[in-house]
Amino acid sequence: MDFLSELGYLAIASRMKGLTDRLLRGGSEAYRSLDLDFEPRWFTLFYLLYTEDSPLSIQVIADGLRVSHPAVIQTAHRLVKRGLIRSFRDEVDRRKRRLAITPKGKELAASLAPVWNCFQAASAELFESAGVDMLDAIQRVEGKLDKEEMGTRIIRKIKDMQAKAVEIIDFSPEYRDAFRKLNEQWLKKYFEVEEADERILLHPEEEIIDVGGSVLFARLGREIVGTAALLKLDAGTYEIAKMAVTPKAQGKQVGRRLTEAAIAKARDKGAEKIVLRTDNRLRAAVGLYRKLGFRAAPKEATASGRFNRSRFGYAMKLDLE
Repeated sequence: MDFLSELGYLAIASRMKGLTDRLLRGGSEAYRSLDLDFEPRWFTLFYLLYTEDSPLSIQVIADGLRVSHPAVIQTAHRLVKRGLIRSFRDEVDRRKRRLAITPKGKELAASLAPVWNCFQAASAELFESAGVDMLDAIQRVEGKLDKEEMGTRIIRKIKDMQAKAVEIIDFSPEYRDAFRKLNEQWLKKYFEVEEADERILLHPEEEIIDVGGSVLFARLGREIVGTAALLKLDAGTYEIAKMAVTPKAQGKQVGRRLTEAAIAKARDKGAEKIVLRTDNRLRAAVGLYRKLGFRAAPKEATASGRFNRSRFGYAMKLDLE
């Protein structure tokens, strides 16, 4: 059973590592057949120093080989131990170390040059026989990773998956208590519940919906985990307010889905712009708003500006035209 093949891209890193290990083992076997005390894993660092006329700093080497600083030090230690390269402190900055090839290293490199030609020919033969332009494929994949690293790609997919699990629903009287409790929990954590808050939280229909606004809820499974209100300020302006997410649902894209739904709702109502008030202490929220196109607008009027806590925050605006 070829289990890794069955896993497809889920095991791509493991398969590439396995392929790399097989190629390296083949190189080690070739060196041993010639009684040479050398390893394929040392090649790139050793060859770089061999082709350079002057010593190189470890950082320059790490950048050039696309490896970590510790990886360079580890390989350099083995080559220094064999007398093939030398390590010394930088004359200008004594905290830095530089590496350079030794006469012994140059002599070995000269004798290995014909062997390396055979390595190259064997590698080309392998991939050409498989019908793969491996160098081109690797270069293209590296270019894509330079634009967006693999970790970022995976996290983006996870966030999309989480967002799809969040269901957005409109106000219903059965959720009135959830609207109040979610907001009270959020307010008590960061500020305090003011008299104006209590009126809105106890009577969302009269204070928000009946005057042209909306109240939205986020549901995960059967549980209401978040809410947001869309307040009508005038014919072309709406405000996102009273957004709250339960602690256990934070980080699961609930706030993102609520904000996107509020924006969509405002568009349906013919809004020309959307405003909101936030606070720099709410870093995740500010980051989300910026990603969705909101920009700081200190002079913009908001309904939330009448609360005492508004002195800590500032307004943001999203133009929809």
